[in-house]
Amino acid sequence: MAETTITPGLVNVTEPAAEEIKKLLVNEPDKSGLRLEVRGGGCSGMSYGLSFDNPQEKDNIVEVSGVKVFVDPKSSIYLKGTMLDFEGGLGGKGFTIKNPQAKGSCGCGNSFSV
Repeated sequence: MAETTITPGLVNVTEPAAEEIKKLLVNEPDKSGLRLEVRGGGCSGMSYGLSFDNPQEKDNIVEVSGVKVFVDPKSSIYLKGTMLDFEGGLGGKGFTIKNPQAKGSCGCGNSFSV
């Protein structure tokens, strides 16, 4: 088993997001949670990544309402205090990320700067 750290409060996951993750994980039987990461690139310098995965060595793990979110150590620096939500409505539905550390973002909302 990889060395991981349970890190409550690193990333907050709303109840609607947790429910949606549970629904989607049913279709990913070989995966145990959602990976939230920060990647270089995008029009503002950094972008978010979401994928279903298993814990990797040195990951921080946040467990909320029965779902696990994996965050690698490098991404943890940029994601501390971030809120992962799921919204549905007339404007479409999907996961939203509210990051208190982001100083700016682009018009598409998928890229940010710190």
